[in-house]
Amino acid sequence: MLKDGHDDLGGPDTHRSDRKRSPVPAGQEALAAHIENGLRDGTLSPGDRVPSERELSSSLGVSNITVKRALNELQQEGLITRIQGRGSFIARPRKLVMGLERLYSLTTAARERGMTPATEVLAAEEMPATDHVAHQLELRPGKPVAKLVRLRLVDDIPLAVDTSYVPLSLFSDIVRDDLNCYALYDLMTQKYRIEPIRAREYLEPTLINDFEAHLLGVPVGAPAMLIARVAYGPNDVPLEFNKSVIRGDMCRFSIDLLKENL
Repeated sequence: MLKDGHDDLGGPDTHRSDRKRSPVPAGQEALAAHIENGLRDGTLSPGDRVPSERELSSSLGVSNITVKRALNELQQEGLITRIQGRGSFIARPRKLVMGLERLYSLTTAARERGMTPATEVLAAEEMPATDHVAHQLELRPGKPVAKLVRLRLVDDIPLAVDTSYVPLSLFSDIVRDDLNCYALYDLMTQKYRIEPIRAREYLEPTLINDFEAHLLGVPVGAPAMLIARVAYGPNDVPLEFNKSVIRGDMCRFSIDLLKENL
C-alpha cells in the first residue's frame, strides 16, 4: 500500500491509474514530455527558458520546422510562453483563488473564475471507519464508510489530491456513482437529498511527498496547502471528512476581515 505521508488526516493509500492523453504530433509529444519530465524531476520550473529551436532539434532528433510547429502548439495550449527576441519559457499556471467566507468546492471555485474543472477517481471503496475517521464523522469505529480518492484538475493541470470519507448509512451507493462527472456535493444534494450547509476547515502548509508528486507532476518537496474539512448537513450531522493536498503554485485563499465592534 502506498501512503501519502499525512496519516494524521487520513491520507490515500492507492496507486494512480495512468491518465489518457489525446493523440498529438510526435514533435509536440516529445517537447511536452521534455517539459513535464523536467517539472517533475525539478530540472525545470515555471519561468525557466526552454532550449532554443536549434538545441531542441538536435537533442530530440527532429527537424527545425517540426520544433517550430510544436512550440506553436504548446504555446496555444498554454504550456509555454514565447517572447519576441528572448525565446520560449515554461508558463506559470494560473492560480485558483478560493474565498473562505462561504462553503466552497474546487469545482464551483474553478468555474466561477472561467477555468475548466475535471476529476479523475483514483479509488472508490467501502471500508470500516478507523478511529480517526469515526471521530471526525461522529460514528462508532468500524462503522461502514466510503473512501473516495480523487485527482482534481483545472484546465487539464493537476491541482489537488483529494480524499473523502462519507458515511454509507447516508450515501449507500456513493462508491458506484459517477464522480468523474458529478461534483460530490451536487451528488449528495441532488441524488441523496442531503445538502451540505456548513463546514469546519483547517489549513496548514505542507510539502509534496513522493505519492503526491507522482500524481501532481511537481517535484518532491514542492510547497502545498493541506486542508482538512468536516462538512455538515441539517441538524449538524457530519456528511464528509475530507483531506486535500493542493499545489502551492496554483492556489490562493482570500477572506474579507471586518473589525469587531467594540
